[in-house]
Amino acid sequence: MKKGILIAVSLSLVVGLWLGIDNTDVSALSCAEPREVTEELKISDAVFRGTLTSSNPEADMSKTHYEFQVSEWWKGEHTSSTVKLYSNGWESFEPGKEYIVFVDKSEKRLTPRLCGNTGLFSSVDVTALGEGILPEKLVQSSGNPRPDGLLQVFMEWIRDLLGKI
Repeated sequence: MKKGILIAVSLSLVVGLWLGIDNTDVSALSCAEPREVTEELKISDAVFRGTLTSSNPEADMSKTHYEFQVSEWWKGEHTSSTVKLYSNGWESFEPGKEYIVFVDKSEKRLTPRLCGNTGLFSSVDVTALGEGILPEKLVQSSGNPRPDGLLQVFMEWIRDLLGKI
């Protein structure tokens, strides 16, 4: 009888432990405090201020991308006035809002840095970064455009003459 009770208790403990173990896979991302913006500037492949003009949410997160109209560069391709970023799965951008974006480049794709200072421009103190650089295409398009080719000069001359008649 003692042996039967001992086997029953042992069996119930084994079954209880087996049922009590949770084999669910769980993953999480926890970020430490962001670095100083000057430190993040050093380790980023690009840094810009821009307004989100469009997004393309996809079921496959690796295909989701965002288009930004760049108004200021601190690091990266200063000639471009637009940037296409791919999702890292953790960002939350809203169309029409202005952001400062710290960028990683891998496999020729730009993504916002994880756990960094990327966010609404109004909420990030960028004074330590100094004055940024305007995209060259914006600088060239501001003011009166200068015709470069002979045909363009001739066409501008004809327009000026027709405008005076």
